[in-house]
Amino acid sequence: MSATHPTLSHLGPTGSHAPKWQVVEPAWRIVEVSPDEPADGWAHRGVERVGRACAMERDGHDDDALFAAESAADLAHQDDEERTLLIAVGAGAPEPQAVLGWARVDRTRTANLHAAWTLVHTHPDHRRRGIGAHLLAHAQRVAHEAGRGTLQAEVSFAEDSDGPQAPAPTGAGAAPLAAPGVRFALAHGFDLVQVDRRSTLALPLAPDARAAVEALAADAASHAAGYRLHTWHGEIPERWLDGFALLETRMSTDAPMGGLDLREDVWDAGRVLRMQRDRAAMGHDFVITAAEHVATGELAAMTMLDWSRSRADFAMQWDTIVLRPHRGHRLGMLVKCANLRRLAELCPAVRRVHTWNAEENGPMLAINVALGFRPAGGAAVLQKVAAPEEAPAPV
Repeated sequence: MSATHPTLSHLGPTGSHAPKWQVVEPAWRIVEVSPDEPADGWAHRGVERVGRACAMERDGHDDDALFAAESAADLAHQDDEERTLLIAVGAGAPEPQAVLGWARVDRTRTANLHAAWTLVHTHPDHRRRGIGAHLLAHAQRVAHEAGRGTLQAEVSFAEDSDGPQAPAPTGAGAAPLAAPGVRFALAHGFDLVQVDRRSTLALPLAPDARAAVEALAADAASHAAGYRLHTWHGEIPERWLDGFALLETRMSTDAPMGGLDLREDVWDAGRVLRMQRDRAAMGHDFVITAAEHVATGELAAMTMLDWSRSRADFAMQWDTIVLRPHRGHRLGMLVKCANLRRLAELCPAVRRVHTWNAEENGPMLAINVALGFRPAGGAAVLQKVAAPEEAPAPV
């Protein structure tokens, strides 16, 4: 299909991805995007346009936006998560500018079958028209049709958000009530269950900051006798796939979750390989540093940094974890220092690293502050529980 005739399910009633419903409103309609829609099609380019506008309004940069190649790869690869992408399309010719907003509903296939993760974005120029409300209503319907009665979401807010704050029930952090996403979610029945802090590290490090990080690394190494570091770029060796899978599984049980109703999400070697494949399909690269407990050969800790090959001026800090039996040896600091050093070698164009941590996760926040990360906003973690009969009917 050409870019002007995308593989959108609203274009015809046949095919495996034909929608069960379609919403038509005088100025716009909501349609479901097919997993076959190409990255250079207008639908995914429209998703990118909306996401970049929202991020620029909030942060002054679009590092946090979902770009077209990422959106398409996410939708095309659904081995471990089922994903539905809905877009609000304005009147006129199908083009990126016609996408006024979008919503995505993610459902894990083997764990947490009661819950769905949802994202809703409306272009800042088209808010207050009911677009976000309709997108959310139909995202909720998708979730309930899949038997998911719990909706979960994360909404970012800027560092300089002023005005009244909603305190997190964890007792750590607060979300600004004036932030558009927070206001929208609370108005539509979501409860605040946790607040994350977003922190950013400016790169390259100044000489004194670099010396401080090296001193932290040396100190951590002095407490980590009996552990060996491994660093992997773009691919985890087969020998370590099972150990890495265990670390990811423990992320689902050991990381602070606040009030989120989530249970253990088990990873295996196959899922790790699919993660690597999916990152490559999105045009991303990654570097991982892990700590091996030499006496047992067990992976005891790991941290991961990810960046886009087409937007190499920033990187995202993904998971960092130390298994409980191995805590107290400063492995978190050790692996993060080593991984930052390797990132600078692999991708010297990176100018900033973003990370998110639960406000109640004091130990990890302390590591980041010591490394030079500074507060740069945050995210409200939200949840809504509704019985299936409460799901809205199509408009």
